[in-house]
Amino acid sequence: MHRVAPSYRGRFFGTGLCLALLSSFGGGGCGQIGDTSTGNAGARDDGSLRGELATYVSDDFEGLSETRYTLRDASGAERPLLFDEAPDFAPGTPLRVWGIELPDGLHVTRAEAITSGIESESSALRMGPPYAPRSFAFVLVDLGGGVNTTATDVMGRLTGAPDSLRNYYVADSYGTQDVTAQVFGPISYALGAGCNTSQLASDLRPMIQSTSGTFQHYLWYLGSRQSTCGWTGLASVGTPDKPSRDTWYNASTSCVVLVQEPGHNFGMQHSSSLACTGAAFADDPNTCVSSEYGDPFDPMGSGCRHMNAWQKDYQGWFGGCNGVTVQSSGTFTVLPLEQACDGVQFLQIVSPKVRTFNRPAGGGGMATVETFSHYYVELRTPQDFDGMLGNRTTLAPEVLVHVGGDLRARTQRGLHTFLLDTTPATTGRAGFADAALGVGKTFSDPAGGLDITVMDVSATQATIAVNMPGGQAAPTCIDGAAFTAPGPGPESCNAVVSGAGGAPATMMTGAGGHDGSMSMMGTGAAGAMGAGGAPAAVDAGALGGGGGSGAGGATVDAGGAGAPGMSMGTAGAPPAGAAGMMAGEVSGNVVGHGCGCEASRRSPADALVPLGLAIVMGRARRRRRNIDPPA
Repeated sequence: MHRVAPSYRGRFFGTGLCLALLSSFGGGGCGQIGDTSTGNAGARDDGSLRGELATYVSDDFEGLSETRYTLRDASGAERPLLFDEAPDFAPGTPLRVWGIELPDGLHVTRAEAITSGIESESSALRMGPPYAPRSFAFVLVDLGGGVNTTATDVMGRLTGAPDSLRNYYVADSYGTQDVTAQVFGPISYALGAGCNTSQLASDLRPMIQSTSGTFQHYLWYLGSRQSTCGWTGLASVGTPDKPSRDTWYNASTSCVVLVQEPGHNFGMQHSSSLACTGAAFADDPNTCVSSEYGDPFDPMGSGCRHMNAWQKDYQGWFGGCNGVTVQSSGTFTVLPLEQACDGVQFLQIVSPKVRTFNRPAGGGGMATVETFSHYYVELRTPQDFDGMLGNRTTLAPEVLVHVGGDLRARTQRGLHTFLLDTTPATTGRAGFADAALGVGKTFSDPAGGLDITVMDVSATQATIAVNMPGGQAAPTCIDGAAFTAPGPGPESCNAVVSGAGGAPATMMTGAGGHDGSMSMMGTGAAGAMGAGGAPAAVDAGALGGGGGSGAGGATVDAGGAGAPGMSMGTAGAPPAGAAGMMAGEVSGNVVGHGCGCEASRRSPADALVPLGLAIVMGRARRRRRNIDPPA
């Protein structure tokens, strides 16, 4: 049983923003919550309400994040939930909740997961194919101020440009997660009072159709900056095994926000940093200062570079001995994080002392208590997104150290990770640009019992010496197999895996302007060696005066007061393209922000720029089939 917090409005939002965000996150206000097991609405005999946990994260221009929770019933109606502490339930978990009604929602005094009664099992490790591709619908929405980009430019940002969303996820996942995309719009819509993004998605989703079925992800793009929406990016949160589908963009397509929002859909939390006075870390981390988006090497933080090792493992992109758990002294060969390797790409070093950190509410919505039980050591080298793709500078080969909790399964809720600054003499956020642990330098646990020394670093490997006096347990691979140090060398790695973008489709809006028109662009789903699909022709329909329906188009009421009608014409089927072997499946709902790394606009011709894509991953990565219930 938790006590009632003194002021929810003060804890969750700045005054004035609360009601606007409530309308953004809410669907059904304080209506009855359905029982997910029986379909019957209302409180149960035990006095509880039942539904599915939904999580949303938003980010404003100052890098502050807000997290909201709702209880969603079978019809999609949502009731705001107010927790004293961030719950550890994975998004989408069926819940039974008890609480006290407050003006802002239900203050939860007790919450329990509803179990199905079916025991979970862990299957044996096996070689498997890549994850299935994720389909994205990017929808341009004209809220009356026009749209500050074009469908052609957006298609480049999604699949065509070298630093596109698709190329990012293909490269970051070592070819195991592909993305297909289509662009729709502009569609005219009246947002109404506040920033009711949930209503926008509900009204427009029926109009977004694909010849291959419904989309798995919807990227709603507000074509002009909306001051009533106090964020740059917004998303619902899921898990890798159960991704969420909606993200919203407040007139921004920067590299960071475009990658981070789907990352939240896939369950990833923000990649943060921890600055400690005069030291890389402190025995009491609560004397340090955290920055919610403080990791400049990760798009879940503030940089358009590869995600850190914890995030990649959470998504299931590592397996076998790509990660090694260290509990005793030894010397290890760590290979580049950017390549597909059969050797060690990160060390998970057990901390000699488990610490807790009170992550403040001001940095990421609700305050959380983080457990620091492990250090994570990884090697970054100047390749693809750790080079110039999406960035103004390239990285030198360098070793990064993060602190955080234990690795988690794809069914569980994601965690924050915290980059440590091993050169604390340079201060402030800019000081993390040189956070790496240099050659010959040692990071020591502040309470003693652990030293991590970088013996050597090159563009192909790093040699890391771990000294843990008294440590007895032998190192093990993340799949539980025995490991013999130092591990394989760079000969076990393949070149960076990337995906070629499909050629943009031809788009015709028809006569009568594009107010009320919808256009679609197709792209081929190219794999590691596959060429992009041929362009698809699209006819948006000839629009009549005042947004009337064109040939083959159906007039649709946008639902908002005074909103113009929308006309959808006949759309050409998107091409299949050359099927590749990149695929990816993730889950989660979260939000991103738009700081850093605003990518320059490129022409469609840039889709033809060769990226050295011809190298296919030389092996199928082992993936753990760990389906333990959330901790």
